[in-house]
Amino acid sequence: MSTPRGPRARRARAGGAAGVVLAGGTGSRLGAEINKAFLPLAGRAIAGWSLATMASVEGIGPLVFVVRPEDRAHAEAVVERGLRRRVEVISGGATRQESELMALRRLADRIDAGTVHTVLIHDAARPLVSHGLIAAVLHAAMESGGAVPAIPVHDVAVADADGFLAPTAVDADELLRVQTPQGFRADAILDAYEAAARDAFVGTDTQSCAEQYTDIATTWVRGEETNFKITYAQDLLLAQDVVAAERLSPRWG
Repeated sequence: MSTPRGPRARRARAGGAAGVVLAGGTGSRLGAEINKAFLPLAGRAIAGWSLATMASVEGIGPLVFVVRPEDRAHAEAVVERGLRRRVEVISGGATRQESELMALRRLADRIDAGTVHTVLIHDAARPLVSHGLIAAVLHAAMESGGAVPAIPVHDVAVADADGFLAPTAVDADELLRVQTPQGFRADAILDAYEAAARDAFVGTDTQSCAEQYTDIATTWVRGEETNFKITYAQDLLLAQDVVAAERLSPRWG
C-alpha cells in the first residue's frame, strides 16, 4: 500500500483515468446476510454491473475494487466470473472515507507518474449506471477538474420550528440530488484525502472532501433516474424491474 506523501505539484493534463468502485457496505437494511454488493441482479452480482460498465468506457485504465477484508473471496469471484480485464481488488477501511483513501493510495504511484490524471469513484450499490453517464462525468471532470452527476429536485418543502411549512431558503432550481460516479483531478483529490485524514475530517462523499480541501469548482452533469442506490429490499426489486423492462445486460469489459 502506498504511504502518505506531501502535496503534488500541478501538472498539465496528461495520462488517462482510473475507476474506483466501492463495496464496503453490508446487507443489513436490505435484510440480507451478506454484503448487498454481492447479491444477484439478473444473474450477476450487483457490484459486477458497475464494474463491467466502467471497464467499457474508453479512457478508463486501472480499475480498483474496494471491499471489506471478509468479502475478498466474493469480490475475486465477481471479477473472475465475467470481466475480461484486470481489476485490482483491495481491502478498504472502516468508513467510506477511509476506503476512498485506500483506493487513492493504491493509485498514488501512477498519479505521481502522470499515467493517471483523473479518478472516478462510484458506489457498487448503484449497479445501473450507464456507459454514457460515466463517459459524461469523465469528460466533464477532465475539462473542469471535478464533476458529479446530479438530478434537479423540485418537490421539496421546509418546516419551521413549529412544524409548519415555511418558504424554502433557496430556489428549488438550485437543489440537486447528487449521484456517483464522482470524478476529480487525481493529484488534487489524493492530496485532499490525505489532508482530511490528518484533520480527521469525514465527508459525506467525494465531492464534500474536494469542496473542503481543494479550490476546484465542481461542475455537474445530468444524472439518471435509473442510477439509484440499492439500500432496501424494494430498491432491489425495482432494479430487477428496470433490467427486465429495458432488457439490460452487463457490459462485461
